[in-house]
Amino acid sequence: MAGNLMYFPYTAIILIIVIGSSLIVKKKRGSGATKKFFMVAIPIFILIQLYFWNLDFNKYLKSYLFPSTTYECEYKEELKNLSISLPKRTVLKGKQDVCSPIYSTYVNNEGFKDFFDNELGKLKNNGDIESYRYFKGNENDKNGFLVELTSGSIIEIGMYLHKGTNERTILIDDNLPN
Repeated sequence: MAGNLMYFPYTAIILIIVIGSSLIVKKKRGSGATKKFFMVAIPIFILIQLYFWNLDFNKYLKSYLFPSTTYECEYKEELKNLSISLPKRTVLKGKQDVCSPIYSTYVNNEGFKDFFDNELGKLKNNGDIESYRYFKGNENDKNGFLVELTSGSIIEIGMYLHKGTNERTILIDDNLPN
């Protein structure tokens, strides 16, 4: 179940729109058109409700329609000029107006390593970062990269595989000691 209480009014409003629209169609075109309307409206209504109420479906659909492509942080001085690309089908799990470092992803461990090895290599060649190194945890632990910025600060790009599920989370932690 989704965690936003605004989904209750959204559901009620959409239901009112569907019922109101069906009454208008019935009045203007008859009951045959109403049946066709419901053949289209009910699956759309169900998909919208799945998007609102089923977090897995919501995340799955967002990964195709609205994926996050880069990590950028305008609020911290040393991260202002740094833009880190993210793997395909990665979705932000926070608010857009802050430096939210938590992303849900569908990439596997090997794809994560290959993608960030390539991207961080580009950033190092461009002089955007000083160095980076890969670290590997246990099977369900965090794998990731420690990245040294040109300022000397260190950030961590880690991927967690949640036990009991196939859910993977990318966390970009910039609060590490130097």
